[in-house]
Amino acid sequence: MTQSIPHYFSYLSTLPERAQWGIEILGGGYVAILPGQPYPPRGHPNDHDFRWEEGRILKTLQIIFIESGSGWVETRSLGKKRLLAGSIFILLPGEWHRYQPNPRKGWTESWMEFDGTVVRELIKAKVFNPKNCVFSNVMTSGVEEVFEKLHAMLSGQISHTVPELANTAHQLLGLCAEFPKAGRNITRLSSVVRRAKEHLTSHSSENVDLEALSRKLGVGYSYFRRIFKQQTGISPWQFVLRTKLAKARRALSTSDEILASIAGATGFSSPFHLSAAFKKAYGISPDTWRKRVRKSNRTN
Repeated sequence: MTQSIPHYFSYLSTLPERAQWGIEILGGGYVAILPGQPYPPRGHPNDHDFRWEEGRILKTLQIIFIESGSGWVETRSLGKKRLLAGSIFILLPGEWHRYQPNPRKGWTESWMEFDGTVVRELIKAKVFNPKNCVFSNVMTSGVEEVFEKLHAMLSGQISHTVPELANTAHQLLGLCAEFPKAGRNITRLSSVVRRAKEHLTSHSSENVDLEALSRKLGVGYSYFRRIFKQQTGISPWQFVLRTKLAKARRALSTSDEILASIAGATGFSSPFHLSAAFKKAYGISPDTWRKRVRKSNRTN
């Protein structure tokens, strides 16, 4: 998340004022599961809690975004699938499922639960398909930012009206509805961008030569920059910076390393460079962000 969102989960009851918009958020949460930590966290209602051995079935639609870490999801229609950082999966009502983080790595998850006439019509129209409900590499699609806004609303960090909440919920469903279409329309261009994103993500802490990368992918440098921005909304260098900052956030929240060590490990030339980029992107310093996350973890 691009801001300091506290670890939380919340369940909301159905209200006529929210139902009239055709989409209701009935729950949401954000949590980082550390390696070896029991899963799922305790405290959820009985109809939502589950054990891996048994799984569960929900009456509503859930969208779960894995920001970092890895794990698995298994559903009756799809079988078992591996989940990596930047994956999202959609759980349909009435569909048996189970999911869990890799116990050696943990993960950071965001989730939202939806119901309403619009949601049910989308399911009826097969916009969301139980056999095509897991999607990877969605970091640059905009879902992270929409999740962040919804978390800020549900956790009480920002005030909001019922229409604002409904509109933001519509945005998330709209983004997720595009993922199956993208998967059915894979072209050479999207393949080039996908391979570039994979390379940039795995080499973000290094000095990446974009011209050499474009030659390796079989396209011209200027053309590569143009199609990358067309399909992701950001330039290759902005993508690298976002990836570096995401790694820095994870290191700040899960370790006691000093800023200089984190800067070196994530590809920043100095702790000053990391601090300046971090504050420009998120509005707070790395040290302040770390203190907020630690305080949130102690109170949840």
